[in-house]
Amino acid sequence: MIRPVCIVTGFLGAGKTTLALGLIRSGELKDAVLIVNDFGDASFDSVQVGVTGTAYRAMDGGCICCTVKDDLLKTLHEIPSLFPDKTSVWIETSGISNPSDLITLFDGSSFLSGSYSLSSVVAVVDGRSSLDWLLAQESAAEQLSAASLAIINRHEATQDLDQFRQKLETLNPLSDVHVLSLKDEPPITSDTFFDLANCYTHAQSRIPIGHRHESHGYTTQTIRWEGAVDESEFVDLCSEWIEQIGPGLLRLKGTVRTHGNDQFMVMQGVRRHVTFDYNHSGWPTENVLVVIGRGIEREVVDSLLSNILSLKNKETEAEICQK
Repeated sequence: MIRPVCIVTGFLGAGKTTLALGLIRSGELKDAVLIVNDFGDASFDSVQVGVTGTAYRAMDGGCICCTVKDDLLKTLHEIPSLFPDKTSVWIETSGISNPSDLITLFDGSSFLSGSYSLSSVVAVVDGRSSLDWLLAQESAAEQLSAASLAIINRHEATQDLDQFRQKLETLNPLSDVHVLSLKDEPPITSDTFFDLANCYTHAQSRIPIGHRHESHGYTTQTIRWEGAVDESEFVDLCSEWIEQIGPGLLRLKGTVRTHGNDQFMVMQGVRRHVTFDYNHSGWPTENVLVVIGRGIEREVVDSLLSNILSLKNKETEAEICQK
């Protein structure tokens, strides 16, 4: 059996996992094995996919295009025996991966070329981002350049997305571009991603690509703590910290236990667009926060943890005074 493969890429927070979850709910990925890569050591994306009951494998703690590439090769070798009834493979890269490094895998291995066929490379694009900003991010430019299909996620976007789409089509003429709200609209069918009749052809794009570095130039840092905090004080604290960090902050996600709530509060941030809510289904049930960015020193993240712990200590002091 030759299994078609779809590589799904997209810069940090674009909506890759949202796309996958929508396709899982609609039944479009029922015959696929999902491989989910998270740059950090706390995997939010694979946990959300895992609770759906779909066939999946998690690859955390590095980029699937470089530091955990061997894990990907091992998994691809195991899929035919572990999931003999699954007929396709969906690979979700981390937000900073270079898909070109994965594309070459399927040509360079006799086993992979005899077992898999790369059907498409999908770049999910955050409709809130300007194209100039995206092209300035090395990984995002690489992702758009390699894409055979681009999906502009228009959720909460305020810019003219028709013009945005036209610019993408001009920069990458071989890329088919769709505009969707991945959170609110029905997903497109799996035939768009898996079609053995339409094998992937690398687009000859006009997107400028810089020199790639093994480290990608990004850092991911994780903090954890015990206990609960006051919701309002926590939101105010994080909002102030985000403003102080500035443009180096690219992605923020986490779960937090707050007083008086049975569910954990979910924190989702793409640059300075941050939301807090209690729709925690599929998220880790622990206090954990992942910070991804450029030029953010560890002591800056540790200062956030110290301030969070001070909220806990203040609550403890109030409880003692009440006694």
